[in-house]
Amino acid sequence: MGLSLLTVERRIAPGPPGSPLVGNLFEFRHDVLKLGVDAARTYGDVVRFRLGPHVIHLLNHPNHVEHVLVHNQANYDRATRSAAQIALVCGQSLLTTSGAIWLRERRLVQPALQPRSVGAFVSVMTSATAAMLDRWSSHARDGRPLDVASELSRLTYTIVGKALFGADVGRDADVVEHALATLLDLTYARLERLINLPLWVPSPGNRRFHEARLAIDRVVYRIINERRERHEDQADLLAHLLRAVDDGSSRGMTSAQLRNETLTLLLSGHETTASALAWTLFLLATHPEIERRLRSEVAAVIGDAREPSLEDISHLEYTGMVLNEALRLYPPIWVLERRAIAGDVIGGYHIPAGSTVVVSPFILHRHETFWPDPGSFDPERFAAPQAAGRPAHAYLPFGAGPHQCIGAHFATLEARIILVMLAQRYRLELMPDPPVEPKPGITLRLRQGLHMRPREQRGA
Repeated sequence: MGLSLLTVERRIAPGPPGSPLVGNLFEFRHDVLKLGVDAARTYGDVVRFRLGPHVIHLLNHPNHVEHVLVHNQANYDRATRSAAQIALVCGQSLLTTSGAIWLRERRLVQPALQPRSVGAFVSVMTSATAAMLDRWSSHARDGRPLDVASELSRLTYTIVGKALFGADVGRDADVVEHALATLLDLTYARLERLINLPLWVPSPGNRRFHEARLAIDRVVYRIINERRERHEDQADLLAHLLRAVDDGSSRGMTSAQLRNETLTLLLSGHETTASALAWTLFLLATHPEIERRLRSEVAAVIGDAREPSLEDISHLEYTGMVLNEALRLYPPIWVLERRAIAGDVIGGYHIPAGSTVVVSPFILHRHETFWPDPGSFDPERFAAPQAAGRPAHAYLPFGAGPHQCIGAHFATLEARIILVMLAQRYRLELMPDPPVEPKPGITLRLRQGLHMRPREQRGA
């Protein structure tokens, strides 16, 4: 019996062979999404890859997700290559830490992002969205297209700045959009290489990285310093974090941690929602029947002029299904990475200690066992009859387990409000050029933006 168990524990998972020296690095760099989807269909629910000396296992079954992210999560930490690179931008924060440090900081941040707290931000979301839609009127009148992905990025940045930090960040939108794109691209480029120059080496890429990070830091420190100078007792997230710092409590945040968490939430709190909305609008523009049904629901529940309330959002069932299906096809957080602290066995295959396991929502959401005809855009998948028999961890746009996205309630409410207000006012016509393609990086963005022409909807 012992020999049999040893054999099972050392069974190596199948996977694409790659080259002897660098493994699957070239395929990874060429088209990582296609590589992952094809490999899962060919080799099964546990697939072994090599990137040079690094062994990586893709886990593509809800049971495996539950094992790693929920039941045995203590054995899988964030001491990974991706976390190390992201920490160069955000420092030690909710995105990059594990264990006691992560738990302490999550407990400090979480109260402001609970569902009962998030509802207070509706007016911030509606007013910022209305201002953006008003700016689009000249484009609608003149028939000029705009980059909707860029517009949404600025909008969600403005909302998160005002809602969570009580700050008017609109004046920094251009700077932040450019600096964030630079940081995300350079960070992911470092993950695509086996060896990177240390950041202190003054290479062109490193200089661009430092300049972009400095531009972001200027914004973050301005927000923090302006709040400190106002001495206002507000209920937003930054006020809560500042009290934790200024009290000098051993359980509070240091000034460095305050910067890291403010930066993390400012950046991650708008990038993912903007990407999710952009993909949703692209899918609606290419599926007119679904778009018409969404508009009909919005008109029936709210009409074409009144701003949505928190109660309205709860009645927009089909709108929620549309967003859920868009998140299935194009989840902004398209991959989750963990390090195996001790060796493990998953799906009958050996997972070596110190190796990496990845769960990709993008790939898992295309598993034909749980998502028939997975490439089609079908919001009815999330109607109660179809969703009832589906495993809970077959769908994870916000992750799972203790590290599930802390801002999921905020992001979901924000996305629904923006989508509803946009549907009330405009129809968006997709431009034929440039083509819409996914750009996998730290998040799943649109490679060349989303160019659309707004058409006035009211009165139509």
